[in-house]
Amino acid sequence: MARLALHLGLTSAVLTTWLHVKPRTRGLASNLLGYALKIVSGATAPILVATGLASALLTDRRRFLRSLPGWIGTLLGLRFIWQVCSHADPTALPDQTRSPDSSKCTGALKSAELSPHAHRGARMTRNLTFATVPGSDQRSPSRSLLCDLWEPAPGVARTGLGIIYLHGGAWQSFDKDVMTRRFFRHLAAQGHVVMDVAYRMVRETDMHGMLGDVKRAVAWLKRHSATLGVDPNRVVLAGGSAGGHLALMAGYTPNSPKFDPADTHDSDTSVCAVIAFYPVADLRTLSDHWSEQAMHPLATALGRVLGFFPPEGYLPWTRLAEGLFGGPLDRVSDALLTYSPVAHVGPHCPPTLILQGLHDHVIPVEDVFALHDALVTAGNTATLVSLPMVEHAFDMLPLRISPPARVAYRAIDRFLAQLS
Repeated sequence: MARLALHLGLTSAVLTTWLHVKPRTRGLASNLLGYALKIVSGATAPILVATGLASALLTDRRRFLRSLPGWIGTLLGLRFIWQVCSHADPTALPDQTRSPDSSKCTGALKSAELSPHAHRGARMTRNLTFATVPGSDQRSPSRSLLCDLWEPAPGVARTGLGIIYLHGGAWQSFDKDVMTRRFFRHLAAQGHVVMDVAYRMVRETDMHGMLGDVKRAVAWLKRHSATLGVDPNRVVLAGGSAGGHLALMAGYTPNSPKFDPADTHDSDTSVCAVIAFYPVADLRTLSDHWSEQAMHPLATALGRVLGFFPPEGYLPWTRLAEGLFGGPLDRVSDALLTYSPVAHVGPHCPPTLILQGLHDHVIPVEDVFALHDALVTAGNTATLVSLPMVEHAFDMLPLRISPPARVAYRAIDRFLAQLS
């Protein structure tokens, strides 16, 4: 028992200590083990606290050094939970950190409790075709764009809000319905309708084509709004990482002859709000931020087995940019700016909620703060929820006990309630 208690204490101490360490490496391919440990540790922080406390209490009190790891894990875990839930980190970006309001730890952890009936009864319809586009080769003359539709359970009043969600994956990987079901059930339980979109990625189209797919999704949801109980004037775009980038771009370029595809010119592609998880705000800085190191073979193999990565693997930024913009980085500087959300900020932008971890090693956090500042300067309604000691994709483990996910859910609920 004493040895087990010591091991539990050491595990709690190591993982909670790692939560406080900001990664030095940058980019998609580097520090994968540390990245995974940080996400898992952040989501399970309450368990680590309980583990540390149990270790400390079960250890012989006469042997204080053996109980020390447990106490360290307990205290560091509690510090992490408090910092995340209170949205306060005085050491991170001191001149730019924003706190939306005083949502303290107890309020965040008690928020957004779902009734079991509403949670279980949310209806999911898979693989609806929302648009048809030309195929990428002669063998496939046409290509169906698919989405999954989440609707509230029978008996749950609909709010009229329709939320279009765009997955992340650096414009080249992942798909709809990847670790998002709890989030969508949560939204449907509030009475919202969710459209989970599988847009085309870099091996099929370029950035212009991806943005066009998002505009097509907006047009489709508005065309079917009456059937779905959605107010066509209350459509929200949401997404994470690359999906957050696309959501911001589409939300900030409504009814644009330059960005709207021809098949949507008779539709209104404006939205009433945007929610962006850890988005890419400025494409011009990625060449300085993303590593050109290849993805680890084990991570690539696992991604292929799970169906997240294509057979040829993960493209580094230089090769990815060629597919997205049609040329090497030194020749597409104008396109990088054109497809950066920060370049389209103006008084026309809809209300925006941004959720950003301050230990994000995948995207430049400074760019997210610069986007928020630009929105505020332009007179827009913009809320930035900055989460200290939190990594990229913190919501991909949306456990009920996860402090970052719970804080994010609460912020989203309050943001959407203002639109209802």
